Amino acid sequence: MLTRFVVRNGERIRFWEDLWWGDQPLVSQYPRLFRVVLDKNVPISSILGSSRPFSWNFDFRRNLSDIEIEDLEGLMRSLDGLHLSPSVPDARFWLVSSSGFFSVKSFFLALSHFSGSPQIFPSKFVWKSQVPFKVRSFVWLVAHKKVNSNDMLQLRRPYKALSPDICFLYMKQRESVDHLFLHCSLTTGLWHRLFQLANLDWVVPMSIVDMMSIKFDGFGASKRGRVLW
Repeated sequence: MLTRFVVRNGERIRFWEDLWWGDQPLVSQYPRLFRVVLDKNVPISSILGSSRPFSWNFDFRRNLSDIEIEDLEGLMRSLDGLHLSPSVPDARFWLVSSSGFFSVKSFFLALSHFSGSPQIFPSKFVWKSQVPFKVRSFVWLVAHKKVNSNDMLQLRRPYKALSPDICFLYMKQRESVDHLFLHCSLTTGLWHRLFQLANLDWVVPMSIVDMMSIKFDGFGASKRGRVLW
Protein backbone atom coordinates (compact mmCIF):
# COMPACT_ATOMS: atom_id res chain seq x y z
CA MET A 1 0.00 0.00 0.00
CA LEU A 2 1.25 3.46 -0.90
CA THR A 3 -0.83 5.42 1.61
CA ARG A 4 -1.13 5.45 5.36
CA PHE A 5 -3.71 7.10 7.59
CA VAL A 6 -2.75 9.74 10.15
CA VAL A 7 -5.09 9.52 13.14
CA ARG A 8 -6.37 12.78 14.58
CA ASN A 9 -10.03 12.73 15.56
CA GLY A 10 -10.54 9.13 14.39
CA GLU A 11 -13.87 9.81 12.69
CA ARG A 12 -12.94 8.83 9.12
CA ILE A 13 -10.62 5.87 9.73
CA ARG A 14 -12.01 2.37 10.23
CA PHE A 15 -10.71 0.85 13.44
CA TRP A 16 -10.29 -2.71 12.19
CA GLU A 17 -9.79 -2.60 8.44
CA ASP A 18 -7.71 0.50 7.67
CA LEU A 19 -3.93 0.62 8.02
CA TRP A 20 -3.27 3.13 10.79
CA TRP A 21 -1.53 1.30 13.66
CA GLY A 22 1.45 -0.95 13.06
CA ASP A 23 2.49 -2.60 9.82
CA GLN A 24 -0.86 -4.35 9.28
CA PRO A 25 -4.52 -3.48 9.80
CA LEU A 26 -5.86 -4.55 13.19
CA VAL A 27 -8.05 -7.15 11.48
CA SER A 28 -4.83 -8.94 10.52
CA GLN A 29 -3.16 -8.41 13.90
CA TYR A 30 -6.17 -9.57 15.93
CA PRO A 31 -8.27 -11.85 13.69
CA ARG A 32 -9.90 -13.65 16.61
CA LEU A 33 -11.32 -10.41 17.97
CA PHE A 34 -12.46 -9.27 14.55
CA ARG A 35 -14.49 -12.45 14.06
CA VAL A 36 -16.66 -11.72 17.11
CA VAL A 37 -17.16 -7.98 16.47
CA LEU A 38 -20.67 -6.96 15.45
CA ASP A 39 -19.86 -3.72 13.60
CA LYS A 40 -16.77 -4.39 11.50
CA ASN A 41 -16.71 -0.96 9.78
CA VAL A 42 -16.82 1.11 12.95
CA PRO A 43 -14.53 4.21 13.02
CA ILE A 44 -11.80 4.69 15.60
CA SER A 45 -13.70 7.43 17.44
CA SER A 46 -16.60 5.04 18.12
CA ILE A 47 -14.28 2.52 19.75
CA LEU A 48 -12.04 4.82 21.76
CA GLY A 49 -14.24 7.84 22.41
CA SER A 50 -12.89 11.37 22.07
CA SER A 51 -10.76 11.79 25.20
CA ARG A 52 -8.61 9.87 27.63
CA PRO A 53 -9.08 7.61 29.40
CA PHE A 54 -10.60 5.78 26.44
CA SER A 55 -14.07 4.35 26.88
CA TRP A 56 -13.25 1.18 24.86
CA ASN A 57 -16.69 0.76 23.31
CA PHE A 58 -16.20 -2.70 21.78
CA ASP A 59 -19.38 -4.42 20.67
CA PHE A 60 -18.81 -8.17 20.69
CA ARG A 61 -21.59 -10.57 19.76
CA ARG A 62 -20.75 -12.95 22.62
CA ASN A 63 -18.60 -13.28 25.71
CA LEU A 64 -14.91 -13.63 24.92
CA SER A 65 -12.94 -16.81 25.48
CA ASP A 66 -9.74 -16.79 27.53
CA ILE A 67 -7.48 -16.50 24.47
CA GLU A 68 -9.66 -13.71 23.04
CA ILE A 69 -9.44 -11.85 26.36
CA GLU A 70 -5.65 -12.09 26.12
CA ASP A 71 -5.81 -10.63 22.60
CA LEU A 72 -8.02 -7.79 23.84
CA GLU A 73 -5.63 -6.99 26.68
CA GLY A 74 -2.73 -6.91 24.22
CA LEU A 75 -4.67 -4.58 21.91
CA MET A 76 -5.52 -2.22 24.77
CA ARG A 77 -1.91 -2.11 25.93
CA SER A 78 -0.76 -1.45 22.37
CA LEU A 79 -3.09 1.53 21.99
CA ASP A 80 -2.30 3.00 25.40
CA GLY A 81 0.06 5.58 23.85
CA LEU A 82 -2.44 6.77 21.23
CA HIS A 83 -3.76 10.33 21.52
CA LEU A 84 -6.75 11.70 19.58
CA SER A 85 -7.27 15.33 18.55
CA PRO A 86 -11.06 15.87 18.54
CA SER A 87 -10.95 19.15 16.61
CA VAL A 88 -8.56 18.00 13.84
CA PRO A 89 -9.77 15.77 10.97
CA ASP A 90 -7.98 12.58 10.00
CA ALA A 91 -5.51 12.71 7.13
CA ARG A 92 -3.91 10.41 4.60
CA PHE A 93 -0.11 10.29 4.11
CA TRP A 94 1.34 9.45 0.67
CA LEU A 95 4.30 7.21 1.53
CA VAL A 96 6.06 7.55 -1.83
CA SER A 97 6.67 11.29 -1.42
CA SER A 98 8.71 12.85 1.40
CA SER A 99 6.12 15.62 1.65
CA GLY A 100 3.32 13.13 2.18
CA PHE A 101 1.29 14.67 -0.66
CA PHE A 102 0.21 12.77 -3.76
CA SER A 103 1.68 13.64 -7.16
CA VAL A 104 1.40 11.94 -10.52
CA LYS A 105 5.20 11.89 -10.84
CA SER A 106 5.71 10.05 -7.55
CA PHE A 107 2.99 7.57 -8.45
CA PHE A 108 4.59 6.92 -11.83
CA LEU A 109 7.98 6.32 -10.18
CA ALA A 110 6.37 3.94 -7.70
CA LEU A 111 4.75 1.96 -10.53
CA SER A 112 8.03 1.90 -12.45
CA HIS A 113 9.82 0.32 -9.49
CA PHE A 114 7.00 -2.07 -8.60
CA SER A 115 8.59 -5.38 -7.61
CA GLY A 116 6.23 -7.39 -9.79
CA SER A 117 7.31 -5.60 -12.97
CA PRO A 118 10.33 -6.76 -14.97
CA GLN A 119 13.34 -4.47 -14.95
CA ILE A 120 13.35 -4.26 -18.74
CA PHE A 121 9.78 -3.03 -19.03
CA PRO A 122 9.90 0.10 -21.25
CA SER A 123 8.05 2.52 -18.97
CA LYS A 124 9.30 5.64 -20.73
CA PHE A 125 8.40 4.17 -24.10
CA VAL A 126 4.79 3.66 -23.00
CA TRP A 127 4.26 7.03 -21.32
CA LYS A 128 6.10 9.10 -23.94
CA SER A 129 4.43 7.51 -26.96
CA GLN A 130 2.72 9.94 -29.31
CA VAL A 131 -0.74 8.48 -28.76
CA PRO A 132 -3.71 9.70 -26.69
CA PHE A 133 -3.25 9.51 -22.93
CA LYS A 134 -6.12 7.04 -22.54
CA VAL A 135 -4.31 4.67 -24.92
CA ARG A 136 -1.09 4.90 -22.90
CA SER A 137 -3.00 4.30 -19.70
CA PHE A 138 -4.77 1.30 -21.17
CA VAL A 139 -1.51 -0.22 -22.47
CA TRP A 140 0.00 0.20 -19.01
CA LEU A 141 -2.95 -1.58 -17.37
CA VAL A 142 -2.88 -4.38 -19.94
CA ALA A 143 0.86 -4.93 -19.54
CA HIS A 144 0.48 -5.17 -15.76
CA LYS A 145 -2.58 -7.45 -16.03
CA LYS A 146 -4.89 -4.97 -14.29
CA VAL A 147 -7.80 -5.14 -16.73
CA ASN A 148 -10.96 -7.09 -15.97
CA SER A 149 -10.38 -10.18 -18.06
CA ASN A 150 -12.46 -13.21 -17.12
CA ASP A 151 -9.73 -14.90 -15.09
CA MET A 152 -9.28 -11.76 -12.96
CA LEU A 153 -13.04 -11.44 -12.43
CA GLN A 154 -13.15 -15.06 -11.34
CA LEU A 155 -10.60 -14.30 -8.62
CA ARG A 156 -12.22 -11.08 -7.43
CA ARG A 157 -15.91 -11.87 -7.79
CA PRO A 158 -16.58 -15.47 -8.82
CA TYR A 159 -20.30 -14.88 -9.30
CA LYS A 160 -19.58 -12.17 -11.92
CA ALA A 161 -17.65 -14.46 -14.28
CA LEU A 162 -20.24 -16.84 -15.70
CA SER A 163 -17.90 -18.62 -18.12
CA PRO A 164 -14.33 -18.14 -16.81
CA ASP A 165 -12.82 -20.66 -19.26
CA ILE A 166 -14.20 -19.08 -22.42
CA CYS A 167 -12.60 -16.21 -24.33
CA PHE A 168 -15.19 -13.54 -25.06
CA LEU A 169 -13.77 -12.81 -28.52
CA TYR A 170 -13.62 -16.34 -29.95
CA MET A 171 -15.66 -18.34 -27.39
CA LYS A 172 -13.09 -21.12 -27.11
CA GLN A 173 -9.98 -20.90 -24.96
CA ARG A 174 -9.62 -19.56 -21.42
CA GLU A 175 -9.72 -15.77 -21.28
CA SER A 176 -6.72 -14.01 -19.76
CA VAL A 177 -4.94 -10.74 -20.53
CA ASP A 178 -2.20 -12.41 -22.58
CA HIS A 179 -4.69 -14.59 -24.43
CA LEU A 180 -7.14 -11.75 -25.08
CA PHE A 181 -4.56 -9.33 -26.48
CA LEU A 182 -2.05 -11.75 -28.07
CA HIS A 183 -3.01 -15.40 -28.42
CA CYS A 184 -6.67 -15.37 -29.35
CA SER A 185 -7.18 -16.36 -32.99
CA LEU A 186 -8.97 -13.08 -33.73
CA THR A 187 -6.28 -10.97 -32.04
CA THR A 188 -3.42 -12.88 -33.65
CA GLY A 189 -4.96 -12.21 -37.04
CA LEU A 190 -4.99 -8.48 -36.34
CA TRP A 191 -1.34 -8.55 -35.25
CA HIS A 192 -0.31 -10.47 -38.36
CA ARG A 193 -2.16 -7.97 -40.53
CA LEU A 194 -0.34 -5.07 -38.84
CA PHE A 195 3.07 -6.59 -39.38
CA GLN A 196 2.26 -7.50 -42.96
CA LEU A 197 1.53 -3.83 -43.64
CA ALA A 198 4.99 -3.05 -42.29
CA ASN A 199 6.58 -5.91 -44.31
CA LEU A 200 7.75 -7.65 -41.15
CA ASP A 201 7.70 -11.26 -39.99
CA TRP A 202 7.22 -11.97 -36.30
CA VAL A 203 6.62 -14.72 -33.77
CA VAL A 204 3.86 -14.26 -31.22
CA PRO A 205 5.54 -13.56 -27.84
CA MET A 206 4.54 -15.35 -24.65
CA SER A 207 3.14 -12.30 -22.87
CA ILE A 208 2.22 -8.64 -23.29
CA VAL A 209 5.30 -7.65 -21.27
CA ASP A 210 7.51 -9.59 -23.70
CA MET A 211 5.73 -7.84 -26.55
CA MET A 212 6.40 -4.39 -25.11
CA SER A 213 10.06 -5.22 -24.48
CA ILE A 214 10.79 -5.99 -28.14
CA LYS A 215 12.26 -3.23 -30.28
CA PHE A 216 10.77 -3.54 -33.75
CA ASP A 217 13.24 -1.49 -35.75
CA GLY A 218 11.41 -2.45 -38.95
CA PHE A 219 8.86 0.29 -38.28
CA GLY A 220 11.62 2.83 -38.79
CA ALA A 221 12.72 5.86 -36.78
CA SER A 222 10.29 8.22 -38.48
CA LYS A 223 7.41 9.81 -36.60
CA ARG A 224 4.99 7.56 -38.50
CA GLY A 225 6.98 4.47 -37.53
CA ARG A 226 7.12 5.44 -33.86
CA VAL A 227 3.42 6.24 -33.74
CA LEU A 228 2.56 2.97 -35.51
CA TRP A 229 4.50 0.96 -32.96
